[in-house]
Amino acid sequence: MKKNQKWTAYIYILPMFLFFLIFLVYPLLNTVKLSLYEWNGIDPEMVFVGLQNYKEMFHDDVFYKAFTNFAIYAALVIIMEIVIGFSLAYLMRRKNFLFNIYKAVIFAPVILLPVVVSYIFTDILAYSYGFVNTFLRNIGLDKLALDWLGNPDVALYTLIGITVWSGTGFAMSVYASSLTSFPGELLEAAKIDGANRFQIVIKIVWPLLKGTHFSLSIISAISALKIFDIVFLLTGGGPFHATEMPSTYMYDRAFTVYEQGYASAVAAIIIIFALVVTFIQMRLSSEKN
Repeated sequence: MKKNQKWTAYIYILPMFLFFLIFLVYPLLNTVKLSLYEWNGIDPEMVFVGLQNYKEMFHDDVFYKAFTNFAIYAALVIIMEIVIGFSLAYLMRRKNFLFNIYKAVIFAPVILLPVVVSYIFTDILAYSYGFVNTFLRNIGLDKLALDWLGNPDVALYTLIGITVWSGTGFAMSVYASSLTSFPGELLEAAKIDGANRFQIVIKIVWPLLKGTHFSLSIISAISALKIFDIVFLLTGGGPFHATEMPSTYMYDRAFTVYEQGYASAVAAIIIIFALVVTFIQMRLSSEKN
């Protein structure tokens, strides 16, 4: 490559490089810097406290509760979306008019805004007049009527169910796309060899879709790490921090008690965690290739 052509190439990538520095690198470095100060986000005065915010954070039970909730939330959502999405895609893999309608209905929640989803389920799960509890009372199961979003024992699992409801359609569509290019002769050969339907699914179809499993698990893990809107709108992290997530914990410290330095320390930990997940993803992807 000639020297002029080399500099031309650098000029072409310069706008994206500047965008990367201004909107990604600088905010990350500034977040780490703010985590070393005590600051309420309003006053111009910032007091340098070093690692004090991190020490306080690692002695806060709510911090550990938030990450424990996240671990449970992420694990269950990833597993349920993959299993249910695959099952639906496989059961409706044939071209059929009714199956197309079912797929459209199942995929519809994916395109709904979190505000819409939260409004729907706030109404459906209301303790006194919600559809779920009203139905349970009408069939004589009053003891099963719960405050689904206000009971600390079930609130997190209710959020998991809502997330799975709104995200399974995406997993189903990805699996449906993968199954369209699936080699049908393998299934026919397995049937000739005497394999039943369950064996075909478990020993042939499922293993051959490991690339799809991997991609969906990474997407779901990243989505779980960024979860905020649904939790904030439905429970606000309550009751009693039962649904607290790292993002809602950070928001509460930043905009409720106005501890911007502390919130920046929480953000720094979230960033480190995201980098670890990204590193693991890249290693697994390279090994798979």
